Amino acid sequence: MLETFGARTLWAMHPDALGDLLKRGSIDAMLPDALKALAAFGGGAVAAKPADPVRDGATVIIPLNGPLSPKGSYGGTSTERFANQMRELGADTSVGAIVIAAMSPGGLVYGTAEAGDAVYEVRQSKPVIAVASPYSYSASHWICTQGTAYYASTSGGVGSVGVRGGHVDMSGFEDKIGMKTTLIASDPEKIAGHPYAPLTDEDRAEMQAEIDEMNEAFIAAIARGRGIDASAVPGIHGSGRTFPAARAATLGVTDGVMTLRDVVGKLSSSRARLALMRKRAAAMADAI
Repeated sequence: MLETFGARTLWAMHPDALGDLLKRGSIDAMLPDALKALAAFGGGAVAAKPADPVRDGATVIIPLNGPLSPKGSYGGTSTERFANQMRELGADTSVGAIVIAAMSPGGLVYGTAEAGDAVYEVRQSKPVIAVASPYSYSASHWICTQGTAYYASTSGGVGSVGVRGGHVDMSGFEDKIGMKTTLIASDPEKIAGHPYAPLTDEDRAEMQAEIDEMNEAFIAAIARGRGIDASAVPGIHGSGRTFPAARAATLGVTDGVMTLRDVVGKLSSSRARLALMRKRAAAMADAI
């Protein structure tokens, strides 16, 4: 089932990727049901098959791909499934090390903290190495900072710390088409911030407080995962900006520049590394 989102939904996602995702959602919402059915019948876009962890010997690669959401509804990773897989691998005594292969712009705030907690929990018993391969932004950055170590591929990027929400005022549009929506609720709080009128100062303050609270949780998670004080996080990881791999390593955002192949090579023999990379390539091809 597709998770629904609205203007007030909280996101931790690279702004360009989020803009594209919201635009696609808006266009889909405006299509008549008949056209949606026709598009589906004609072979419209199909959600990508979720990729599973791949293993060779004692090393396991677990993917963190695409837009992140609790159920993986936007063609990306289910953070709920990721957290469950992480804990299963953590409990498996035959697994010596876990490598998170991240290629994600981030996603919904919902479910991100839980996924990050799973990574931090498992790293207490075995190495969990995260690699931006090639990019890991916002919610993905949140999760990856919880590992034992965090690297970015040579041409990669990380960062985009922050939380975003919003509000859509449709009252002007309704006036133009001669339409008027009246909401009736048990209490004004039940319809606070609704889209059929301008946002009140009180509702805006409430939304800002919620965004600030989630951003504080984001910062606290990075501080815990990277072993630094929360007050130092904005100065190192920024408050929304992104970092190319080399600069991220210099600033201490990551632990260095290293490709996924390099990381796997450090954890496995050359033969095991080749087998594992081949398995991952095949798994990624199946997931498309």
